[in-house]
Amino acid sequence: AVVSTQSTGLKMGKDWLTKCVESDEDTRCGTLMIVRVLFGATSFVFSLFMIFVIWLFKKYLFFSQRLLLCLSVAAMLDAVPYMMGSIDNNIGCKLQGYLMTYFDWVCVCWVCVITANMYRLVKEEMSFESQEYLFHLSCWFLPALVAGIPFAWDAYGHSGPWCWIKGDRGIEKALRFLVWYGPVLAIVLVLTSLLIYLRIYTKRQNRTYGGYNPEEETAKSKRWKEVRVLFMYPLVFIVISICPLITRIQMALEEQTSFALVLMTSISAPLLGAVNTLLYSCSPEMRTHIRPSFIWDEIKHRKHQVETETYNFTTEETNGNRPPGVPYTTME
Repeated sequence: AVVSTQSTGLKMGKDWLTKCVESDEDTRCGTLMIVRVLFGATSFVFSLFMIFVIWLFKKYLFFSQRLLLCLSVAAMLDAVPYMMGSIDNNIGCKLQGYLMTYFDWVCVCWVCVITANMYRLVKEEMSFESQEYLFHLSCWFLPALVAGIPFAWDAYGHSGPWCWIKGDRGIEKALRFLVWYGPVLAIVLVLTSLLIYLRIYTKRQNRTYGGYNPEEETAKSKRWKEVRVLFMYPLVFIVISICPLITRIQMALEEQTSFALVLMTSISAPLLGAVNTLLYSCSPEMRTHIRPSFIWDEIKHRKHQVETETYNFTTEETNGNRPPGVPYTTME
């Protein structure tokens, strides 16, 4: 009967998950850890590749690309606690729980910034580039405060086969929803509503009414192109967040836990960086750039570059905006 339950992945008693703290004899506990470590390492490597590509081809000179760079750095660091595996040491366990909460929130913050920037691009025809330093302060420091809240109740510890906010006491169960699941559910709903609204709004705005102004249409086309590039990243976050939210709701409402849901959560939770990298690599421009021969040629070019350079950007590429701190000449 036990073999049948394991093989089908149907509902089992909660004891199998909580007993992972006491013993690793249950193969399900080991399976979950292997999956988390494997997909965490995959996300780490993929995120590192995306960071490298953005640096190599100097995409960071443009604000929207810097936002993606920050999200990639956050996703790469977010994979680290998943790669730490099962930790017996009490201090190490608390550290893993804190890092998981902190970097998860950093990723959420940068996704929100990307969405807010898209909204302003569409509605006000300008970006938040002048407030970039405020986003860095908010996205890197505020999550540290939020992730520190469970320390007030000594709530970080073993939570099944890994370390996070324990679920033994009522306050710990409440902290799980107050610190993570509740806010993330609200953010997912807001992001979904905004993406639907932006999609409808941009479709309406793309229709031409009245006279035709070539300069205005060109500027509008560039804004829509930038919005299309950014649009998919909040959507990826929403999709990846669905399974963990469903798992937590199911565990809270029912007396039994689904191993299949926990396994799917272990796969999807650390995957943000990997999916973002695949999405980035599938763009028409990057499909050419990520060819090994193209990358190697660019590496050799960067290696032999002089320290002082003059960058030539076409008017179409820069839209009249000078990348920060980089001299260049505009070629018509």
